[in-house]
Amino acid sequence: MRTKSGHDVGKEALEKQLEAGVPHRFITFEVHGVTDADPLGNEPLFDRKGTIIGRATAGYYGHALRKSLGLGYVKPEFAAVGGDIEIEILGERKRATVLVDSPYDPENKDLRA
Repeated sequence: MRTKSGHDVGKEALEKQLEAGVPHRFITFEVHGVTDADPLGNEPLFDRKGTIIGRATAGYYGHALRKSLGLGYVKPEFAAVGGDIEIEILGERKRATVLVDSPYDPENKDLRA
């Protein structure tokens, strides 16, 4: 958006953010050992030492994949595919694995089974 004087609102702040780099990486992860609850969003994500490294933004049970899945932002050093992280669901820590992409069934094999 521009002001009447031709100045772009927020341009300076955006340029500072771009120079500093993106502080977190967006990931998809699978939660292991969940039987009664899935991530909903806003749960803390931890490294294996118990330090908070990010937050979940959403979660769901992938019925076609039969997996508990989540989305979130983590510090870049924890975003590697296959990386082990933890998520707290209903006060209990669960192991999670960073996935390559959002999982899906491109040929609909599960739906046709």
